[in-house]
Amino acid sequence: MVRVLANGVFDLFHYGHLMHLQQASTFGDYLIVSVTKDKFVGKGPGRPVYTETHRAAIVAALKCVDEVIIVSGLGEALLKVKPQIVVKGADYKKLDSAHAEYCQLYGIEVKFTETPKLSATGFLNESLRRSRV
Repeated sequence: MVRVLANGVFDLFHYGHLMHLQQASTFGDYLIVSVTKDKFVGKGPGRPVYTETHRAAIVAALKCVDEVIIVSGLGEALLKVKPQIVVKGADYKKLDSAHAEYCQLYGIEVKFTETPKLSATGFLNESLRRSRV
């Protein structure tokens, strides 16, 4: 069984997230999605909007997702899951050096989805900034 790992914040889940996870699920037999813990989300003030538990529940409800875990970040997810494949979005064309080194050392293939980037972060940060003025 080929275990695939996708990691992210998934705050304000949107169509781009759905497309990314659907494509990630086609790379193997079992898709595990790691959701970043609230205290490690660095997307701006007032973020995440939804708690880690709520974000994980939304992701877990998807048919293409087999399992969801809540972690501090990709490093912890790699250690816990030990996937054969890790999947990132096209906007993350390379892993940071520590993660890339770990993947290379343990023979983990890194794949990138080619789904369009539809980010809610800019919109949310601007809306939150305006509401505080």
